[in-house]
Amino acid sequence: MAEVYACQVEVLDGSTVSIDVNKRAPADVLFNEVFKHLGLEETDYFGLQYFDNKGITHWLDPFKQLRKQVKRGPYNFRFRVKLYPISPTYLFEDSTRYFLSLQVKDDLLNQRLFCSDTTYALLSSYLVQGEYGDYDPVEHPAGYLNDFPFLEDMSIDFKQRVTELHKKNRGLLPAECDRRFLDVACRLEQYGMDMHLVTDISGIHLWMGVSSRGVTVFCGEDSYLVALNSFPWVRISAINFKWKSLMLEMVPLPGSNHIEVIAFNCPAKSACKALWKSCVEHHTFFRSIRALPEKRRSSISLFRRGSTFRYSGRTQFKLLQEGTEPGRRHSRRFERLTSRNRITRKTI
Repeated sequence: MAEVYACQVEVLDGSTVSIDVNKRAPADVLFNEVFKHLGLEETDYFGLQYFDNKGITHWLDPFKQLRKQVKRGPYNFRFRVKLYPISPTYLFEDSTRYFLSLQVKDDLLNQRLFCSDTTYALLSSYLVQGEYGDYDPVEHPAGYLNDFPFLEDMSIDFKQRVTELHKKNRGLLPAECDRRFLDVACRLEQYGMDMHLVTDISGIHLWMGVSSRGVTVFCGEDSYLVALNSFPWVRISAINFKWKSLMLEMVPLPGSNHIEVIAFNCPAKSACKALWKSCVEHHTFFRSIRALPEKRRSSISLFRRGSTFRYSGRTQFKLLQEGTEPGRRHSRRFERLTSRNRITRKTI
């Protein structure tokens, strides 16, 4: 009998899925079982994370064998959003918007995404409406939000503000709440940012965020991050890395032949490679209009020197094409879990 890995996958709704995978099988077997269980079709926005023996987080590569990436057990993974769409209007499935909204909620709760109190109250009202339905003074007496996870640490006055907004959301179904929640969230400055710690040539500690729009450099800490500079993908002609240094080569300004190169240093070579790979994936997924084979070996002119890594999979352009094909059926049924549901362990 073939040896199997007993994999535990933590999903964004708090549930855990148990899946047995042959140790010699490619990791996409695990991906496919998870996506099938969750009822997801727009799968390329998502990924599986795991921790190595040093506690460092990695993204599982679906095209490599599981045993060559996770050297030893326990085989625990986290299902997360890897590539955040620019807007919920780019998504066709209710299930995709649902899991994206759970990820954004998690980002806000764990201070990977920040917003004003006014915006937080509005976002909270959509989550409350999606979970509790229309406000009813009998079913929702004073204090009904005290146990709502998104508002546990908020004041009574703030919860009252959310209640007033909840009343105005009457008639909104959960799927529409997800759309409105994401429509507000995607306008936040740090939405969808894959953040990496870097230093500039002066040794000043900075944060570099990679997203669908390009690369943004921040200074500060936590909620006090301030954007210093933004480099849209159209302004970047090449991204290289060598050892611990990442170099952005900019497109010359009109009327100039001067090529500006901006360099940043990462804490380690592995960190620099991870940042470079993030740039490769984000640029290719959001900017390419060509169909890519599963294992792409040809080079992309934007990314030179440092690694043979290439993005493999469908691009956003391809997903949009598939979503608008005649006769395509949208919005497959899927299970929603709420904070009031009992979280259960499921085995496939």
